[in-house]
Amino acid sequence: MGKFKLHTKYQLKDGTVVPSTTTVTNETLGWNKSVLMNWGIRMVKEGKDPHKMTSDAAQTGTLAHALCEAWIKGEDFAVPEEYTETQEIKAMKALMAFKEWSEQARPEFLETELKMVSESLRTGGTCDGIFRMNDRLYLYDIKTSKGVYEEMKVQLGCYTGMYEEMYPNKHIHGGVILRLDKESGDFHYHAISRETMDIGFKIFKSCRAIYHLKREL
Repeated sequence: MGKFKLHTKYQLKDGTVVPSTTTVTNETLGWNKSVLMNWGIRMVKEGKDPHKMTSDAAQTGTLAHALCEAWIKGEDFAVPEEYTETQEIKAMKALMAFKEWSEQARPEFLETELKMVSESLRTGGTCDGIFRMNDRLYLYDIKTSKGVYEEMKVQLGCYTGMYEEMYPNKHIHGGVILRLDKESGDFHYHAISRETMDIGFKIFKSCRAIYHLKREL
């Protein structure tokens, strides 16, 4: 695995390439843009490079996801040399947090890095995974960010709608956003109700409509 995830191509059954859920929400929501802009200005004033900082955080997050997936599957994983020592240390702390949560919660992991495409929404996406607990299915998303944001709930809602479109006989009971602290090695569990995810799905469908209409201007 390289330093960055390869861009995933999502295609409909007829071969049409469609945008990812992240592409759609990033272009249409922008709920946190003002916060990010203020943060970037503050970093520049402190003599720091915000672009380098966000790139470094993204690389660490990518590595953390890969480590968690390998652990779930029971596979060996050699960290590529392209990653810095600091990135590896932080990603390993995130893995420690994920292991701790897994050992406490005892989920039955059913899917990891599940690629999905919605024919109705003409959108694709890859969710971190599905697990079963108490005979109920839950969709989970791993985050190594500083916090949990509303866009993440919209994304979970979209993944739920896409999953149930592809597997109409299966029902997602709820969602989990698992924030892994890459500094402390702690985990922060955020249960997302099905009702909240349904609202998120409605928001995403509006985002998708805006995304499509913008291309007709």
